[in-house]
Formats: sequence, structure tokens, C-alpha cells
Amino acid sequence: MTQATIWQRLSNLLHGRHTPAPTLTVKDGVWLEQRDQGHYRLGLASDALEQIGDISFADLPIMVNDVLAAGDDILEVESDKAVENFKTPYAGTVVKVNDDLINDPAKLNQNAQPDNWVLDLQVA
Repeated sequence: MTQATIWQRLSNLLHGRHTPAPTLTVKDGVWLEQRDQGHYRLGLASDALEQIGDISFADLPIMVNDVLAAGDDILEVESDKAVENFKTPYAGTVVKVNDDLINDPAKLNQNAQPDNWVLDLQVA
């Protein structure tokens, strides 16, 4: 699904139609939301967060402009139950990183899925 242009959204609004909310796909504990053509936001899925327990440490080993292969580590978290590495399901270039997760990993414990995003990825 591609994101509507501003003109398409305006036309839809004027004609009483609306653009559906983006859908999330979950793969191996990571949720993916397609933001626009080839651009995805990745985060930790609710189920994975529940299984891990209370997160006390997060390491984000990537930076903006890093080129990732499918299966590369994007986030390591440590909790009272385990240490877990999360991987990207897609190859692409990192466009944006959520540095707030490193400064305050406890934010992940709130399980607010839109807030626990890890990175934005541009898929080739």
C-alpha cells in the first residue's frame, strides 16, 4: 500500500473518503509500518515486549545512513528475564534512529507501540 499524496488526501477529504490507517506487520518480534513507497518504520512488537519482561538496558548498534542486510541486528535489549537481539526483516538504508530508547530504555516497558519505534528504513 502506498501513501496518498497531499492532493489525493485533500480530494478524498472533499469527497468524503478517507485514507485507511497504515497497517502493521509483525515478523520475529519486530513490527513494520509502511510509511510510504519503500519507507518503513520498525519497532518492537507487543508480544515480544511481554515475553522479555521489564527492559533495563537497550543498545542500538546502528546509525543514520547505515546500510543493513536482512537479518542484521537493530536493537539489543536486556531485561530481568533475558538478553534479546532484534533483527531487521528487510535490507535497506537507515533514515532515522530513535535515540530516546538508549537514553530511557524504560520507555519500551510502557508498551506504547507507536512510541517504541526503533528506526526508519528505506528499502531499495
